[in-house]
Amino acid sequence: MSYSLEQMQQASRLFFDLLRKKVIPLDDPAATECLQDAGAYDALQYIAKEGGCRVMNSGHRLHLLVNPLGSVFATNFTQLKNKYSRIERKAHLHTINIIILVFLAEMDQDETHFKAGQDSMSYLQIADQVSSLFQTWLQLDQDGRFSQQWRLDIQAMHKIWSSLYMQTKSQEESDLLTRGSNSRIGLIHEGMKLLEEEKLVFISETEKRIFPREELYERMRYLYHDVDRYQELKALIGRTLAGKDGEPHAAH
Repeated sequence: MSYSLEQMQQASRLFFDLLRKKVIPLDDPAATECLQDAGAYDALQYIAKEGGCRVMNSGHRLHLLVNPLGSVFATNFTQLKNKYSRIERKAHLHTINIIILVFLAEMDQDETHFKAGQDSMSYLQIADQVSSLFQTWLQLDQDGRFSQQWRLDIQAMHKIWSSLYMQTKSQEESDLLTRGSNSRIGLIHEGMKLLEEEKLVFISETEKRIFPREELYERMRYLYHDVDRYQELKALIGRTLAGKDGEPHAAH
């Protein structure tokens, strides 16, 4: 399909706005202009595809999704796997993924009652839940079958997590929160910063809390909910934290 010069200009303006902002509301002038012209919107999708990206329309906002491979615009989030590609650091990557999933599982429950600026999790809440997960999963993985069924290296992740220093409640309240590489809070912060860079959460440094943005719920609704692996692990995390995972469950 051929596009006019005006359509390509409209599409290019919006595409580079999306590169800078990650997410743009539909009432943004650049988005409105492009969406009113089917040809310009098709041109936007074409430009995105050529750059290794795609544009997701949630009905409220446009999200720029970058393919993890083959994109010149890959971000720290999409290149996370490459950053920890060395064999001895794969467990570090997997542990960060579990941390992110713990936060998403807590937020992804009843979005109809989502209250912007009120729903949140503290770093210590996440740390407590991750600790509970690994303790339970390690008990279920004595023969290695739990790890095999869920494609999770429980032993390696637990080893990393248990080796990290954990701040106490008093240290957090007295603003002595250490976010070093040898800290559990530091590892959580590393994972949450990835979500913040994608404009999906807001991190309150003073409160040491992570607040989901509406953009996160759109990403979950229109992208994550269609990913079987996400749904499986979210359900596993929910069952484990609710104390209902007395036996290994085979992944579907």
